[in-house]
Amino acid sequence: MVERCILDEYEDQRQAESVRIHLPGIGSYRGRYAYAAVMASVILLLAALLALYDVEQGSQTYIRNITQRNSTAELLRDVRSHLDLVENRLQRIVIEPVQKDVQKLEQALTQLSLLLNHLKQLLAQDDSRESQAIANQLQADLDRLHRSGMELVGLRTEVERWFPAIRQMREVTYPHSQAALNQLDILLAEVDEELSAEQRLRVVMSVSTLRHFWSAMASELRLFVSNRFGVFASDASVGMRSRFTNVIYYAEEVKAQINTLKALHEEGLLGFLGAESIDEVESRFTGWMRGAYQISVMLEGSGWRRDVVMLQQTIDPLLEQMRQRLRVINSDSENQSAADITRLTNMARQLTLTMGAMALFTIILVLLAYIFLNRTLLKQIARTALALKQEAQGNLRIVPPPAKLSEMRDLVEAFNEMRRQVHMRQKHLDHMAYHDALTRLPNRVLFRDRLEHALQIAVRDGRRIGLMFMDLDRFKQVNDSLGHLVGDELLKVVAERLQRVIRGSDTAARLSGDEFAVLAEGINDRADMIPLADKVVQALEQPVCIDEHELRISVSIGIAIAPEDDHLADDLIRDADTAMYAAKKQRGSAYRYFAQEMISEAAESLQLENELRQAVEAGQFLFHYQPVVSLWSGELYCCEALLRWRHPTKGLLSPAVFLDTLDDTGLIVRVIDSLLDSLVDQQKLLSRLVGRPVALALNLSPRLLNDPPFCRGLLKRLLEGQFQTGSLILELTEDTLTHELAEANELLQQLKNLGARVALDDFGVGQASLNHLRQFPFDLVKIDRDFIRNVISDSNDASLVQAIIHLAHAFDMKVVAEGVETKGQLAFVQNLGCDFIQGYLIGMPLSAEQAQECAAVDQASGGLFEPTEFLVD
Repeated sequence: MVERCILDEYEDQRQAESVRIHLPGIGSYRGRYAYAAVMASVILLLAALLALYDVEQGSQTYIRNITQRNSTAELLRDVRSHLDLVENRLQRIVIEPVQKDVQKLEQALTQLSLLLNHLKQLLAQDDSRESQAIANQLQADLDRLHRSGMELVGLRTEVERWFPAIRQMREVTYPHSQAALNQLDILLAEVDEELSAEQRLRVVMSVSTLRHFWSAMASELRLFVSNRFGVFASDASVGMRSRFTNVIYYAEEVKAQINTLKALHEEGLLGFLGAESIDEVESRFTGWMRGAYQISVMLEGSGWRRDVVMLQQTIDPLLEQMRQRLRVINSDSENQSAADITRLTNMARQLTLTMGAMALFTIILVLLAYIFLNRTLLKQIARTALALKQEAQGNLRIVPPPAKLSEMRDLVEAFNEMRRQVHMRQKHLDHMAYHDALTRLPNRVLFRDRLEHALQIAVRDGRRIGLMFMDLDRFKQVNDSLGHLVGDELLKVVAERLQRVIRGSDTAARLSGDEFAVLAEGINDRADMIPLADKVVQALEQPVCIDEHELRISVSIGIAIAPEDDHLADDLIRDADTAMYAAKKQRGSAYRYFAQEMISEAAESLQLENELRQAVEAGQFLFHYQPVVSLWSGELYCCEALLRWRHPTKGLLSPAVFLDTLDDTGLIVRVIDSLLDSLVDQQKLLSRLVGRPVALALNLSPRLLNDPPFCRGLLKRLLEGQFQTGSLILELTEDTLTHELAEANELLQQLKNLGARVALDDFGVGQASLNHLRQFPFDLVKIDRDFIRNVISDSNDASLVQAIIHLAHAFDMKVVAEGVETKGQLAFVQNLGCDFIQGYLIGMPLSAEQAQECAAVDQASGGLFEPTEFLVD
């Protein structure tokens, strides 16, 4: 009410004064004030014009200097860019010396030389002698860089120079091996025909065994050298130690066989050349071992690759020295710029002080007479009324000054307190409307507003912006298994880590649920988003400890660039969302750039998802069963349950068509859970037809392992005895173990305790290691079909299969060879002691009825094949 009265009074006064507008006379106080104000204004205007003239002169000098420094700064950026290009080319040459990269290196060095010459010419116009001297030093550094780069190219193109161990193998170990094996051939050729068959067999077996161990020793040395590059193990040092241990082992066996030959010679079984050949073999063995130890010393030393040593010790310091010199030049330029600014500021300050003194003196004279009356009441009322009116209109810049009269002071204080309360509430409401309450990050509304603003600037200035759309993988499982409180804390940690890794100019927001987004402005190229994406992935992959739970999360990131991909905010968000779903298909932390073909892929994926939902409701999924047979009895051991989709128009579809989408949508849980009853019935029926227990194998994906209701249902079935002890085999892949072993270990142990068996599926093709075999006692190890396919023609695959079988048996685990399709493959794994086989040679995936017929054949014939048919002596 008081505010309304004040506003009405002020409006009446303003209207009354507008009616009596006339020029004041010189005899009045108002007239004298007006004419004095005009005179003071004229004096101030003249003083301002003089000051403007002085400032203009100083500005011209400053502009000339800053133009030259801008040219220097641009040239320095070009020099740094070409230095980075030279470094990149040198690194690419170290990785693989391609002639195209060598030519581009020479071109970059030539262009860098031209830029440095231009820099010298530009700095010659400057007064800084230090910068000129540094420019000369940069030219000398470039000459050294050119020589060192060409030397590195020459070194990298000759393998024996950058990898000295190759020369040692060619010149030392290989000749010794060949000479030793030749001597063994001589020994075989010199076997006396008059010896008895048993004696000749002893000699031949000893020489053949020696040849075998010698070949194995040489092979392990080659594998030892290959492990230096991390070919067979992610940790090169571990693989090398393992291989060299094998070298020592086979060396001991070779030495023992040499002693055996000596004993045979003493018995007179080796002929008149026996002693000479044995001495030669022993001498070659000693030389070979000396060479092997020398190779070991070379590869374990820091200089095993001379090209890398040269890059790190010569070229990288030289590049850093040149960058440091560029920084010094840039710093000197900035110092000169600061000095110019200081001089200009001092001049401006002096002029300002002079003008301020004149203005202050004039204003004091003019205002003394008027302030005496006006400041006590009228001015305070008018300004307070105006502030109230402006406040009502949303103008927050006008604030009433403090008053001296108690009544006016109370009014002003009440007004200020009212405005402060209103502003606080409005600020709080604005923050709640535009920020996420949990993470304090901008919400979708504010993020979209900033995105639209950034797009307008990007379109206007011809610049790019990047949008990252992120989704936390398996976040729903955290909420379902640990509760929403833990999930909320995890979201807070994610928000904090995002804030730490992004730039100050970037915007991170929580869009909904476990979806986040980052807006990166001012990027120059699509590739500029890669470092940011890598930082986000690395930050979010770090373990999170919440209420004694250690959580490991991964994130799928979609990246869209404006204006290349789209120039509208909603379309750009849609593009990044589409790219995110494409990244999610790669499993684990990954990011993908948006591509137009992703839209059609997303549409196809959505169509497939809709069809899958309809298929689940219609019960169109079923199991087919592929037999697994014992190699030693030929009997049916178990059947692997393989999911099939009986599509109404496309017929029977394999899992390759739909399994990933079924797993991503979570529908796999409903499908497998609905088929468990049929699995129980089929197992009992097969066992009854065969006359002995026949197990069924079921594949468990990470989604199934992390679904509490499904796991509880499976445990309940085992507890109720629906599956007999040992009749259910649960298969896990290596990649599942890499991410899920810590969480699944307790569940798998419970399943084993209730009679289920656990198999490690597709061993050798994922990211598994011996650590998985050590951490969990698997019952079966299944060798992936990719290794079985070429065991006859590829010696490496044959060696790996043999090693896997021996390793599994060492851990007391049975071995299943997958993908056995030929008799030769069957004979091979049988001779290596493999326990079971699975593949088209024995049986394709069968329907339930066909599997029952197969079981009947097994019972009637005592097995599905005759094991002795494929044995090889």
